[in-house]
Amino acid sequence: MNAIVESPLLQTSPIRRHLRLAAAVFAASASLLVILVYVAYAWELVGYPWDWSPDEGLYLDFARRLLDAPGSLYNDRGVPLPAMYGPLFPVLLAPVVRLANPLAGARFLTLAFTLLGALAVGALIRRRAGVLWATAGAALYLASFDIASWFMLVRVDTPLLALWLWSAVLLLPRELQSGADRLSRRRIAGGTALLLAASLVKPTAVVHGLPLVLGWFLVDRRSAWRLTATMAVSGLATFALLQAATGGDFLSANLLWRRHGSEPGLVIKILTDFTLRSWPVLLLALVSALAAGFAKAGLLREPVWLLLAGGLLILPMASKAGACWNYLLPLYAALVVAVACWTARALSGGRDWQPVGLAGMAALSLALVATQTFPMPTTFDETAARTLYGFAQAFHRRIGGPFLVSSPDLVYFLVGQPTEIEGTSFRELANSDAPAAREVLARLEQARYTLVVETWSLPPKPEWQSALRRNYRPLGVCRLGTYFTGYDARLYARRGLPVEFTPPAGVRCLAVPHSALSQEK
Repeated sequence: MNAIVESPLLQTSPIRRHLRLAAAVFAASASLLVILVYVAYAWELVGYPWDWSPDEGLYLDFARRLLDAPGSLYNDRGVPLPAMYGPLFPVLLAPVVRLANPLAGARFLTLAFTLLGALAVGALIRRRAGVLWATAGAALYLASFDIASWFMLVRVDTPLLALWLWSAVLLLPRELQSGADRLSRRRIAGGTALLLAASLVKPTAVVHGLPLVLGWFLVDRRSAWRLTATMAVSGLATFALLQAATGGDFLSANLLWRRHGSEPGLVIKILTDFTLRSWPVLLLALVSALAAGFAKAGLLREPVWLLLAGGLLILPMASKAGACWNYLLPLYAALVVAVACWTARALSGGRDWQPVGLAGMAALSLALVATQTFPMPTTFDETAARTLYGFAQAFHRRIGGPFLVSSPDLVYFLVGQPTEIEGTSFRELANSDAPAAREVLARLEQARYTLVVETWSLPPKPEWQSALRRNYRPLGVCRLGTYFTGYDARLYARRGLPVEFTPPAGVRCLAVPHSALSQEK
């Protein structure tokens, strides 16, 4: 009887073949559908003419300053706001800031990096589990809109992710065991270049990439030392060139982050927010890890552990004021890779179960797309933004500047003024009594600004509030929309200027005194 059951003829019966084929076709079709849905939403967002995050204008400003006033991009004073990141993102954005709609160009670039990141996730999975698992993993990477919608914001996170993931494609060993792999010169050169590029987008890539380098000491020490030496020499040389090009201000600008104080409990909040957004992927990763462990499938040898370590190593830095759950985006990407690799490894002993696992993963992606909302601007968001930015531009043409804007930073970009302050960072500079804060306060006390746009409240110290009340009168407020929620941008004009804010009816803007605005909120 056992001989009949185990017959190869029955094991490859037409019914089983058809079921496996149906599951594989469903997985591939569902995964491609998820990717197309994401691209459709993203493409619609590309055409939105206004910012969808209050700091998107900041990165456009950095790019324009790189072209028009490169010496202002890094400074040790803090005013105008220096680029407290690497210079590569402004370089990438520089070609689009001259366009009629620079945000569209910037979002198109962001979409390209998003798809490059998804492709890298697929490439990492493909060499472990094959093309179908790679497609399903790329779809899962984009399917959780609560997280993946962030990829389409014009910020440093998306290019950082794509470059870091592609460096992992070259640098991850085949297995985490001695003698399992060896690095060629080409892999070392390519991986170093990509990881260095990621660090030039956002310096935290050094932390995310550290396990990719140190992990080789478990696999091949000669490769590990060669990679470490190449990374160290390349990194130090690049840093020296940046210091020379900026007169030493590159380091000074980045050290401004040291003025951000630590917030007790912030790491717990970040972990909570991340868990609430990514729990389906986290749960699937746990289940796949248990399944692979139960099947004795060599889970501990999976190189994806190095990616997971790179995502987690950032947590000690996440206690700094201003940090958000986006610090854990590399961890999210690593979890998606882990889900596919671990599930495929757990099911590797049963040919019939592989398509079932694939179909289940694709079904989860479909469920996420069907149940989560991709945050998109509404007509009310667009008209409010058009009203506020149109007023600011008309004000600048008629009265002139300078402006003081705590957010949104697009105001600075539209009127051609370098970013004076940035809301979240400036509060930390003011709390630490940095020279930049004292300089801005002096200008406010002297009523040198013609218009103040306040979203993040100016520092609550008495001298700041007194200067604002004494020298400026409230004009009104606009409720602007963003990917996360709406927020109030309050307008103040210097006293004595003949200007009023008269928004059209039906727009989420009010021309009322500040006292009434406070009650309205």
